[in-house]
Amino acid sequence: MIKPSRLKQGDTVAIVSLSSGIGGETIFRHRHEIGKERLETEFGLNVITMPNALKGIDYLDKYPEARAADLMEAFKDSRVKAIISMIGGDDTIRLLNHIDFEIIRNNPKIFMGYSDTTSNHFMMYKAGLVSFYGPCIFAEFAENVTMYEYTKNYIQKVLFQPSPNLSIEPSPVWTSEFLDWADAVNNKISRTMTKDEKGFEYFQ
Repeated sequence: MIKPSRLKQGDTVAIVSLSSGIGGETIFRHRHEIGKERLETEFGLNVITMPNALKGIDYLDKYPEARAADLMEAFKDSRVKAIISMIGGDDTIRLLNHIDFEIIRNNPKIFMGYSDTTSNHFMMYKAGLVSFYGPCIFAEFAENVTMYEYTKNYIQKVLFQPSPNLSIEPSPVWTSEFLDWADAVNNKISRTMTKDEKGFEYFQ
């Protein structure tokens, strides 16, 4: 498996929408802008949003090949050092017929996202590339008010800092509070946090 190079300040990262086109909808566009700005200000990165990523739900549903084209172009672009998913969804598997695995294999770089992006991680695995099951733009990078320190800390440790070993500790706090992304006022409201009392739970 090919392990991509770590990030450093000043590197360029690309935002892609490989499943849901929610990022292009007017009522949600503020989440993209917040997440993009956080990548720039919190991590010192240069951020580009791929051409089709903000074309909305209907367009990206109709044209999975446009989503795949963004991914392939991001891999081919020598300026881009990392690719981060806007959000998940439910049909990124439709990109499969439009993926050139040689392009991925020959241009290794960080790829990150979760939820429906899991299917894209399998695409990276098929190409022989190590990928990162982690934060997306809409949720973690655009978290209300500010990013959580736990999230920022591990992004730095995993994507930026050289280390032969990494101990992953449970977050001291968590939340499941729902605040509607469609209401931009909620961006200024911190979600209620609950202190973790259990640490990691092992199911098997």
